[in-house]
Amino acid sequence: MTTEELNEMIPIDEAAAELHTTPLRLLMLVKGGTLSGEEFDGSWHISRGTIEGVKATGGVGAIVMACKSHCTAGSCSCT
Repeated sequence: MTTEELNEMIPIDEAAAELHTTPLRLLMLVKGGTLSGEEFDGSWHISRGTIEGVKATGGVGAIVMACKSHCTAGSCSCT
């Protein structure tokens, strides 16, 4: 990763505050492949472009995570 790309990355805590959500929610979206993010030195970061894209599409609340077909949690309305 170039220095310029690294400068565009924001710590997940700051991104969560800006998007009015939790770092855990953002990490779940990153791990699920819905958002792009990277881990540097043990901390997760989200790109400025990703944050702006989320804002432009209605915020984190507008993102729907697709549950796996084997999900039986019930708390996520899968079942």
